[in-house]
Amino acid sequence: MTAQTYIDNELLAQLVAITGSTGVLTGEDVSSRSCDPLRLMPTLASLIVRPADTDQLVQVVKVCAHAGQAMVIQGGRTGVAGGAYSKPDDIVISLERMDKIEHICAASQTAVVQAGVSIEALQNAAQAQGLFYPVDLGSKGSATLGGTIATNAGGNRVIRWGMTRQNILGLEAVLPDGTLVSNLSRLLKNNTGYDLKQLFIGSEGTLGIVTRAVVKLVPQPSTHHVAFVSVATFDKVIELLAQARCISILSAFEVMWEDFYTLVAPTAEGQPVAPDQPYYVLIEGLGYNDKADRAVFDQFLEDALTNELIVDAVVAASEKQCQELWKVREGSEAIVKAMSPFIAFDISVEIPLVEAYLSAVRHELISNYPDVKFVTFGHLGDNNIHLGVTIGASTNEYAHDIERIVYAALPMFGGAITAEHGIGQHKKTFMAEQKSVGEQLVMQRLRKALDPASLLNPDVMF
Repeated sequence: MTAQTYIDNELLAQLVAITGSTGVLTGEDVSSRSCDPLRLMPTLASLIVRPADTDQLVQVVKVCAHAGQAMVIQGGRTGVAGGAYSKPDDIVISLERMDKIEHICAASQTAVVQAGVSIEALQNAAQAQGLFYPVDLGSKGSATLGGTIATNAGGNRVIRWGMTRQNILGLEAVLPDGTLVSNLSRLLKNNTGYDLKQLFIGSEGTLGIVTRAVVKLVPQPSTHHVAFVSVATFDKVIELLAQARCISILSAFEVMWEDFYTLVAPTAEGQPVAPDQPYYVLIEGLGYNDKADRAVFDQFLEDALTNELIVDAVVAASEKQCQELWKVREGSEAIVKAMSPFIAFDISVEIPLVEAYLSAVRHELISNYPDVKFVTFGHLGDNNIHLGVTIGASTNEYAHDIERIVYAALPMFGGAITAEHGIGQHKKTFMAEQKSVGEQLVMQRLRKALDPASLLNPDVMF
């Protein structure tokens, strides 16, 4: 199916004139791109436009806006909420050619980065100058800075450095009519008027297209300590978390339930500890003083053993072993292979209520689908639980009913339907049930003010 089938020939010619022939993809170059990392979901749009810089993007958006053309924004296509899905009459705008790290300043510990740069590339460039970008994701090799800003991505080290929002100082974005909003401030303190960057962070591309950003960096940690432990009860997991928060080097506290550990651990580098407990925790510390950090980390583990908070523990003795332990936690490939088709949930629940919530949801799902299987893990320190659910081959057929069960219980446990993945297209039906009337009204007014024709990501969020 050619681009001319759905896209006006004059508009196509204008887009090629702006970006050059290599800036517009059609045919199999479009359809061969999956827009979902968990299953094959071809890009259905007629063409992909790839501007090389902000000026080209401004021109592309202006001509699309003038033509009333809907635009879907794609980053690394690692999102699991359907934000990158498109229709045949859409145009996809990809910022993959805008992939330059423009400047790293060691003095201010900042970097000016284009939206198409992958998180891993940013981390590597920062590390080369003795600095560290702390937002860390399992998909960092593909996930782009622009995409993580649009979804306010979290990842593994939120407990120490916060979500993406906490790591952005300034940004540049193109509005739905092509207006350029640029405030690439490198100032940590800046109270001059509205903080407009917050409009775009987490807006999932519905208010504007992020093109560049100023990110905060921190000194590259010189010490890395990782322990993998098993825990007998959830109350002890909570107590262990409270103790872990007392060590200043704590950077991650990742909890895996038994269903996750027994599925993933055998496919990694072997099971670090015996699979005989209901909970497993990966605890990481990053610091700057080898002797002091090791002493603090070891004392924490010793106290946890003495107080019977943990049953068994393995401590990494080298950087290689640190990475091997992390492979157990990041075993998403094993989940996809063993459970597909499955539905991935990204929920947020108040920590003391997590186990009660999960128990209620599992009971309801088992009552309705006796063959249901679960996989449960998450960044407990920041309330984020990931839940995978499959009922077998018919999972996608009953997806909406399964989602309703998982989401319906959240309000009574102080929960939210998404902690870090966003609403996308998959969750918008349920967002109205989770947000107050006033919140919905403000969001709708903002979108209407900036994009009255709903041309940017028109099927996302609302």
